[in-house]
Amino acid sequence: MGASSLGSALANCINLSNLTFNLSYNKIGDEGASGLGSALANCINLSNLTLDLMQKQFICFGL
Repeated sequence: MGASSLGSALANCINLSNLTFNLSYNKIGDEGASGLGSALANCINLSNLTLDLMQKQFICFGL
């Protein structure tokens, strides 16, 4: 759930051209980060992307 679900929803928004994400103060695991990245890669018309990652804690497993 979480970021992975958001990534799945974004994958359906192929005509998205502007996106602002405020992900401040959230914990995103490796699966969620991968899901978001893959979804954004499918947004071929995305021309403006703003990410707010203030105080972001990425949790990585398997390092």
